[in-house]
Amino acid sequence: SDAMAAAAHIETETATARVIRESLTLTGYVQTDPNRLSKVRARFPGIVKAVKKELGESVKAGDVLATVQSNESLQTYTIQAPIDGMIVRRELQTGEATGDTPLFVIADLSSVWIEFDIFGTNLNLVQSGQKVMVEALTTEPVEGTISWISPLAAHASQSVNARVELANEHLLFRPGQFVRGQVTIVEHDAPLAVRASALQTFRDFDVVYVKYGETYEVRMLTLGKRDDQWVEVLGGLKPGVEYVTGNSYLIKADIEKSGAALDH
Repeated sequence: SDAMAAAAHIETETATARVIRESLTLTGYVQTDPNRLSKVRARFPGIVKAVKKELGESVKAGDVLATVQSNESLQTYTIQAPIDGMIVRRELQTGEATGDTPLFVIADLSSVWIEFDIFGTNLNLVQSGQKVMVEALTTEPVEGTISWISPLAAHASQSVNARVELANEHLLFRPGQFVRGQVTIVEHDAPLAVRASALQTFRDFDVVYVKYGETYEVRMLTLGKRDDQWVEVLGGLKPGVEYVTGNSYLIKADIEKSGAALDH
């Protein structure tokens, strides 16, 4: 009954046309956008009089980072943040002499680069403009677009870099972190498809369970192309039919019990 189905969290939806996306899995890493990275140096050699900002602190352009007393004029001047961002390196202490090395490194991580490695024959499959679902171990997939493919290959691995620029306001992606990407290679319009998670096996056939009122029936399918979410249906099902997508194994178990009872 519908009440029992609801209590068992059995979910259904209507079979209809879907887009099947053939994809390629790539691995890569998160990198700071070099256009959003600032290495802050002292304007004149001198002695650090005060440090105003700490490692890991967020700053705005114009914020005072430190004060330095010039060796030549003995005047004290301020070192200011040139961009908004986070201090990711701090290389100074009060009383130290400044040199040519950066005193602070500020990174704006609100947008990052994802650098994917492409190997061998896959080079012919990946192009600028293709959509990529990017995910790290701790994040849900985020959609991006390949914006650039390097004309050069890495000598050691013979891989080629493909770049995806991602908005990162919530700092889900951190520079140095490894990520995985699913690149959409081909999109195929399937006149009829079902969810891959709805498929069950029944007597060596791939099946779904269709719902007519409070009755569930097996439908043996002929299948075509597939991706992670959808499977094309070439035969065994008609558009507009309601089929089980969630907890279909419960329907399978009941049908198999019924079959076993009839066999006896």
